[in-house]
Amino acid sequence: MKKALTYIVFFAALIALIAAYSDRVVKADEGYTAPEIELLANDSVNVSLDKLRGKYVLVNFWDSSNAVSRIAAGEYDRFLHANPEHDFSLLSVNTDADPDLFREIVKKDNLDNSTQFHISDAKARHLSSNYRLDSGFSSYLIDPQGKIVAVNPSVSTLEKYLSKH
Repeated sequence: MKKALTYIVFFAALIALIAAYSDRVVKADEGYTAPEIELLANDSVNVSLDKLRGKYVLVNFWDSSNAVSRIAAGEYDRFLHANPEHDFSLLSVNTDADPDLFREIVKKDNLDNSTQFHISDAKARHLSSNYRLDSGFSSYLIDPQGKIVAVNPSVSTLEKYLSKH
């Protein structure tokens, strides 16, 4: 009986520890804390989700060979500039193998350099696993507390969230 009670106490403690840890689990999906991103901007200033806490952030992953993600990058960029009254940041992350191609597409599509970031292979692999990019490019709207509130939000969804704040 004493051995059974010891096992019960052990498993209860284990379940309590797992439950306490589950609030910190990071998963790129609605309701979860967004995985950390740290990017090097054109002027060598680090931009990270942690530094942008307190405002909405839209993280958009795109590639020039993926038409849907490239179009979304343009739509989000235009929305940001058409709505200066909304206090939010756009981190548009490109995964092209060639950084020169990325720069050319940014110019051709008239995208704002300050919101566009290119990541190297090593960084891409890290972000790819955290944000599940192997199953397609996605965009994530992150609230001021760091939680993902929408995946692949439309411009009207952005307007809905941002007009509340």
